[in-house]
Amino acid sequence: MQTAQEQPRVKGVNILKIYICLYLLVFSMFPLVLGVTSINAHASQPLKVTFINPGFNSDNPTGNFWFNVSNIMNAVAEDTNIELTTLFAERNHILMKELTKQALNSDAEYLILVDEKRVVTEVLLLSEKSHPNILFLLNSPDKLAQKRLAAKGFGVKASILPDNYQAGSMLARELALKGNQKEVQDNTQSMLAFLGDIATNAATEREQGLLSYTNRVSNINLIDKVDAQWSKQRALELSRGLLRRYRDLDLIWCANDAIAFGVSQAAVELGIRDRLQIGGINWDDEHDSKLDVSIGGHVLLGGYLLIELKKLQLGLVKYIGTQKIAIFRPYKKEFAPIYKAIHEDKLRQVDFSQFINDKKDYNIMTINSELNF
Repeated sequence: MQTAQEQPRVKGVNILKIYICLYLLVFSMFPLVLGVTSINAHASQPLKVTFINPGFNSDNPTGNFWFNVSNIMNAVAEDTNIELTTLFAERNHILMKELTKQALNSDAEYLILVDEKRVVTEVLLLSEKSHPNILFLLNSPDKLAQKRLAAKGFGVKASILPDNYQAGSMLARELALKGNQKEVQDNTQSMLAFLGDIATNAATEREQGLLSYTNRVSNINLIDKVDAQWSKQRALELSRGLLRRYRDLDLIWCANDAIAFGVSQAAVELGIRDRLQIGGINWDDEHDSKLDVSIGGHVLLGGYLLIELKKLQLGLVKYIGTQKIAIFRPYKKEFAPIYKAIHEDKLRQVDFSQFINDKKDYNIMTINSELNF
């Protein structure tokens, strides 16, 4: 039993222990508080991103797809505190290599690259300098190449890819529907296909989608396929001869709208445009007046990648990874607002920051509904 003199001494010891525990608790939390403050400060800083765009900073004979990709990305970057630098390779793979080297030596926190014809993979594998944050858009290295890049110290954080197989199949189906107003009919329709650059994944996957559809449908006769290199001019030159050779054509499948514009021009010159159904992919400007079908939507994927990147910076997602997105849709009048906004650079009407916290999904329908034209 404690004496009266011992009781105050025990109380004093207990109080001292409590103070020591509180002291240790406060200082143990101090690094955590600093860490949270550091994270918040980092998130509030503009995220430096460099995008190597393989196309032109203007309309051109291969179409305005890549020009529009950058316009959309710029609008998203402005709303999400991203400092976006875009370097245009102008469809020149030698220039693309040089720009990639330049980007590797910049202070960009993230690099967005388009691995057309494996050009970017080649540059990275030969580079003496690596980069921790590589993002691939629309075209990416295969799994083996990505393992080799990782072994060299490159951090591949994302690959955002469109489902080009879906696009090729969808275009063939929509052309058949335009030709017949229904998918199966007794009479056979003849189809001619103008492919993109067959050295690119996009072209080969779209061709696979085309073949998948025509092999399943008995009334479509695919009579020939030619490589049009994504080019309106090449398609125009090829079709002037092919449209004379194949006089009973009904449907013309084109790997992009630029090719389709060239074919359409040749058909007008030959006086046979009204009996052909011609379609392409991209939702290029004026497709609604020159083509019967256009499949599009993948022009939005650059913006989607920036949204995902911002979520990653804020800790809202743990990783982005490889995503193959079935974003393609046949153009319809209901998409006139987003179509007009893309081609008239009026996407700044949309507040893209609302897609960061998942209040709304970033897709064609939701963006279209945000626009008032």
